[in-house]
Amino acid sequence: MKKLILAMSIAAMGIYGAELKGSISDSGCGAKHGPGKENAGCVKSCIGKGGSPVLVTADGKVIKIHNADAVGEKFYGKAVTITGKIDGDSVHVEKISE
Repeated sequence: MKKLILAMSIAAMGIYGAELKGSISDSGCGAKHGPGKENAGCVKSCIGKGGSPVLVTADGKVIKIHNADAVGEKFYGKAVTITGKIDGDSVHVEKISE
């Protein structure tokens, strides 16, 4: 029953939008640069070498970002709040702020 409620909650967030908090890392390092372990230099370098920006939540979950171009370089390795639509293990960013 708890799993059903969780699944329905996640589905509702995907339909109506969600607010996610965490840190911007890169697809190569993932949770290594999560909240409290941010490293803007490494994240910038890895994205520059072909990695993609990802969001790492406080519990260490790595969430892919559909529209990576919405995450400007100024957010690399920073704690952020993303408002967007969740689709499975990824999010489409509508708004991002520090």
